[in-house]
Amino acid sequence: MSSVHRPSTIQDEAQIIELLSRAFSLGRNAHLIEPDLLRWKYWAPCEDWPEPRSWVAERGERIVAHLSLWPVTVRNGEISERGVTMIDWASDPGTPGAGVPLLQRLRKSYEFVYCIGGTAMTQSIVPRLGFSIVGEALTWARPLRPWRRSLRYPVRNLGFPVRVARNAWWSLAPPRTAGPGWSAIVTGTRGVGNSDDSPVPLFERGDGFFRYLEQCPVARCLTFHIVDEGRKVGWFALLVGRVQARVAGIWLEDPSAGNWRAAFLLAQRAALQRTDAYEIVARCGTEASSAGAEQAGMRVRKRVPVFLTRRGGGTDLLPLQYQLCDDDAVFLTIQSARFVT
Repeated sequence: MSSVHRPSTIQDEAQIIELLSRAFSLGRNAHLIEPDLLRWKYWAPCEDWPEPRSWVAERGERIVAHLSLWPVTVRNGEISERGVTMIDWASDPGTPGAGVPLLQRLRKSYEFVYCIGGTAMTQSIVPRLGFSIVGEALTWARPLRPWRRSLRYPVRNLGFPVRVARNAWWSLAPPRTAGPGWSAIVTGTRGVGNSDDSPVPLFERGDGFFRYLEQCPVARCLTFHIVDEGRKVGWFALLVGRVQARVAGIWLEDPSAGNWRAAFLLAQRAALQRTDAYEIVARCGTEASSAGAEQAGMRVRKRVPVFLTRRGGGTDLLPLQYQLCDDDAVFLTIQSARFVT
């Protein structure tokens, strides 16, 4: 029996939850399939992308595969390209391969499709579907409140005192000082990337994306201008969960390693002043951003490959940082996140 591919609707919610539960071996109360989160991911309006973001493959009246889109538009000079990464890509365990045609449909519909890491199964499948490895994304982190974390989340093993002492030292050195003249000013999404308010354009993301991110039901979104000697030279966004503050993204007028360092230190300071998080996490996809993260006292906790396929073929690199906001890592499991420091 052939499959019908169509955009999903909220009437498909129960079947999609059932499919994801079986495909990923999830309990019915798993955070990944909370109804509020699914409705936001798949069907909540997003000004920057009015097209469907959730697709299903259906045989008869039964959904056998699902794929959701996390869209982005990149600009290189006057050239603009629309692409997506895939999230919640799953097929019924009893119907292997049902999700592949959905991915093939994507490849024909957008200029590019990329994938940052993914499950072991995804990483084994996508190279056979025409994806090439074009880079590596590194997850960086630093403790914010190690003593408070140790009191609230004690671990009864011999290594616990050593880890507490290590994190206490790690949280203090180097100091969280970006340097004279540097500061971060909290702003609403109306001020983010406004051409009249900042020299730094949004590039991949519009104001509408951040208004959409503010609606995330599992985290709080905060945005900040980066100011150097009284002039706005960039901006960053944090997504805040129960125990973590995640650097959704940093955008700089001059993306040098030194400016990345200042931006990461400002993000750490903002997380300390405006959240109760115990650690801060970021992701970097360039040498300059990684150098800045290291100089700002952060350490690598994870490395994953970045896969890319283009509709017209080729592996030309995207002008994309592969930060946390470039896929669902910005909010995934943020309410039940395990510590990475």
